[in-house]
Amino acid sequence: MKEWYFSNNGEISGPLGLEESNKFIKEHPESYAWHQSYAQWVPISDVEEFEVAITPPPPPIEIPQELIERYLAKEQDLNSALNRIEGTLQTITGSLADLDRDTNRCKTTTQNLNEQVKTTLRSVNEQYAALQKNLAGVSEN
Repeated sequence: MKEWYFSNNGEISGPLGLEESNKFIKEHPESYAWHQSYAQWVPISDVEEFEVAITPPPPPIEIPQELIERYLAKEQDLNSALNRIEGTLQTITGSLADLDRDTNRCKTTTQNLNEQVKTTLRSVNEQYAALQKNLAGVSEN
């Protein structure tokens, strides 16, 4: 004969035979059962040997229409806010792309101007050196 142990809110009962177990289960339907062939405690509803009359839970109550409408209104508000945010992000992304393009154009222009300034300074320095040479020749005469 199998002997069963039961745990009901942390209080252990047993060992009980099958007939005593079924009586215990009627009084404590939310208990857990254990037998030496089990590795752990199991809900009594999982043990096929017990005469467990499981009563189905009551059906869920219908959600009031007012609550559904409030939820849908909030969902719509959130979707609107997300659409505004998405639009703002697209605008910012476009502006950043424009800024990058303008920055690269300015960089290129600045590099070209720097080269022109260097070329002009080189030419001015060469002309200055030539003038100094001519002046030095005039002074010696």
